[in-house]
Order: sequence, then C-alpha cells, then structure tokens
Amino acid sequence: MKRNLQSGQAMMVATIFFLIISITIIFGLAGPITRQQSIASGLLLSRQSYFLAEAGVEDVIYRLDNGFSVDSTEILSLNGSSATTATTDTAEGKEINSVGAVSEMIRKVKANLIFGEGVAFHYGIQVGQGGFQLSNNAGVNGNVYSNGSISGSNGSFITGDAFAVGTVSGVDVGGQTQMEQPPQNFPITDVQITSWKAEAIAGGTVTSQSFSETNHMLGPKKINGNLTLNNGAKLTVTGTLWITGNIVLSNNSELVLSSSYGANDGVIVVDGVSTLSNGSTFEGSGTNGSYIMLLSTNNTGSAIVLSNNAGAVILYAPNGTVQLGNGAAVQQITAKTISLSNNAVINYEQGLINAAFTSGPSGGYDIDSWKEVE
Repeated sequence: MKRNLQSGQAMMVATIFFLIISITIIFGLAGPITRQQSIASGLLLSRQSYFLAEAGVEDVIYRLDNGFSVDSTEILSLNGSSATTATTDTAEGKEINSVGAVSEMIRKVKANLIFGEGVAFHYGIQVGQGGFQLSNNAGVNGNVYSNGSISGSNGSFITGDAFAVGTVSGVDVGGQTQMEQPPQNFPITDVQITSWKAEAIAGGTVTSQSFSETNHMLGPKKINGNLTLNNGAKLTVTGTLWITGNIVLSNNSELVLSSSYGANDGVIVVDGVSTLSNGSTFEGSGTNGSYIMLLSTNNTGSAIVLSNNAGAVILYAPNGTVQLGNGAAVQQITAKTISLSNNAVINYEQGLINAAFTSGPSGGYDIDSWKEVE
C-alpha cells in the first residue's frame, strides 16, 4: 500500500514537471512567433504606405502631363488610407513630395521633374471663356477643353473627350463628356511670347513686306507693318518673325519653314489680324512633325480668319477669336473664342503634346529623379 502511494506521488510530480516544462517551451516559442507576426504585419503596412506614396506621385505626374489642374497640396485616398502630395515650382520644373500613411506607417517618395522639349498642346482645341461653337458637320478629331461652353449644330462632332467649365450641347462626343470642370491655363505665357519677339528683333527690323508670285526668304525679322503674300508667292521662313501689323495670305500663296528647322517648329507672332484665304497654305520644314505656329496677340475681336485647308499650322490667339470657314482644316487651335463653320475640321496629332520650337518655352515634363526619402 505504501509502495503504491509513493508510486502515485512520483507520477504526479513527473506530470507537474512535464506541464511546467511544456508551458515554458510554449511561452518560449510564442514570444518569437508573436514578434515575427508583428514584424511581418509591420512590413506589409510599410510596403502599403510606400506604394501609396508612389501612387500619389504618379497621380500628380499624370495630371501635369495631361494638362489637368494640380493644387499645391493633393490628397489621394485608397482603402481608408491616404497619401498627401505637395507640389512646388523649381527653376527647372517641379518638385513633388508624397507621404503615404497606412496605420501610422509612414513612407516618403520624392520626384523632380524638369521641363520637357516643346510646348505642350494637350488638346485638338483649347478655348478660353469665349467658348467653342461648331456649325453643321464641323468637328475635332481629338479632345477639346473649354473654359467656357461647347455648343454644336447638326452633325458636329468631337471624336475624343469634351471637357468644359460650362455646358456641352448639340455635339456628338465620341469619348467622355465632363462639365463643370476647373479652368485650364493656356500652354504659352506672355513671357514666352516676349522671348520670341526678342529673337525676331535680334535679326533686324524692316518695314511692311509684300511678296507676289516668286520665291522669297525672310527671318529672323521684326516687321514694322504688314506682311502680304499673294498670287502664288512662296515665303521660306528662316527664323522667327514678329509682325506688328496684319498678315494676309491669299491666292495659293505659301509659308514654309526652312529645311534647317529639321524636326523643330517655327513661330510667327502677329499683333494685328491674320487673314488666310483662297488656297494659301503653311508647311513645315519637310521633316515629319514640323509645323508653323501662327500666334496672334490681337485682342479686338477676330484675331485669325481662315477660309481653307491651311496644312501644317497651329493657330494660337489667347486674347481673340479664331474663325474657320467652310471646309477649313488645321492641326490645332488655342484661342479665347473659336468658331468652326460648316465642315471645318481640326485634325489633332499626338506629337503636338511636345511641339518642339527652336527657342523659347518648354512644355510637358520629363522625370529627372524619383526616389524614396527619409
């Protein structure tokens, strides 16, 4: 009997020791496992905050490159978390700092953008507060952005997207229609226009010029007066022109860029009214993607009046109205007010997002650096 009691006591002691050892082992293992789980969870949250910060930078770059407005501080929300992105101007372009925060895990990403080459024409039509009017069967092969309204008539069309601060009516839109949008700035500033005028002045100043029938060359030059081409005259532009008066092209006359421009574009600045009619045309340098930009600073009404297919030309009138007559066609128009008559068509080309001029402004942005920061 005594032996059985001692045997039972020994069994109980062994069991207790086993339980103590087991509990010790369990707690010993639980600590590292819990720590590993905490580390893994922290790494996941850290990665999520990093990708959220990256998304903040990508969002700002996308909007800058596509001509949408960007506030100095933007907040991007995703799945209950957010990235705060601050965008500041630099001498070379833009600096973007994005902070991603997921469950108090913070990661930061910084990108520096530099001005790209060329003026960024993001839309086939970009129009100011005067709005955009399309008559019967007139249209745009591309996108339209209006700081006013867009109104069309029978058969008028926009193959891309239509954005307007005001309303969009009477026009067949192939893409998205978005109204009550924020106004967009025009791609060229007054400072940039002044720089082109200075380039023209550097080549000397002449009085009014009139050419008929034969071939001529001109530029860079400031013309104190008017420039007139008629009766099949061909003027080869060898540098930037600034015309203080009017420009008139008629009767199959031509304005072409010198082959020395290569893939670049040329600029003609006109302070008066530009009238283009009766088969007059514009041509680039002969290299694909080269255009002439006819830029009117006139603010008294009709700045540019075009009555036919003008060829490789960009029309720019930030303070006035551009009027296209029946069947007229150009590459791109930016103006305070734009009116297309019956069958007039704008054929936007994607290359215009970085139209490259030999001097003056830059457009669009290139990524100079992109990295995580502390």
